[in-house]
Amino acid sequence: MKYLIAIFIWALSTLAGPEAQAQASASAWDLVHPTGFDWQERVSRAQLAGDLLSRVQILSAVIPAMEPSQLEKLRSEQAKLAALGDDASPRRRGRLYLSKRFQHQSLLELVDQTLGALSCAANSRVVASEMACWAKASAFLLEEDRLDLGLSILREARMVPRDEDMPVTAQDPVVWYGEYGRGILNFILIPYMESFKEREVQ
Repeated sequence: MKYLIAIFIWALSTLAGPEAQAQASASAWDLVHPTGFDWQERVSRAQLAGDLLSRVQILSAVIPAMEPSQLEKLRSEQAKLAALGDDASPRRRGRLYLSKRFQHQSLLELVDQTLGALSCAANSRVVASEMACWAKASAFLLEEDRLDLGLSILREARMVPRDEDMPVTAQDPVVWYGEYGRGILNFILIPYMESFKEREVQ
């Protein structure tokens, strides 16, 4: 069911009419190969955040919710390790970290955090608050190793579709999310911070 929702989201973005596509000129690719993207334009930043949101939403839609019994087992295992403290062996900690339960919960959390930060960036009306949201989004998108491990383990368990079975805009997230995160730094956050230096000179 969630995979059908992902296809629906992708189809809506693909089937938008020429007028709508013309208005949505800024996209995630402006963070990789900027072509006239102006970070100072609020409309462009909102369009970019919306495009990133749609891409992450497709991934989010195919990650199944965690079963309560699995979440309960995970929390029980985490509580036992916490109680052991320094006496918990690295091997035991490693087994938990690499477990399907832990990586499932970690991936859900990472995707939800990314969506929350991007939604904040898209809807904020105060520039300083918006930039804080962009900073959080960048930090989450740059967690490439966490994303890669979570997706690898869930795909091995056949809980998430193979990359080639995903809509084009949602393929290779391990490659592109990091690029998007660096693009946010280079083309939005750093120029924003540098604008304060220009004001000090004036």
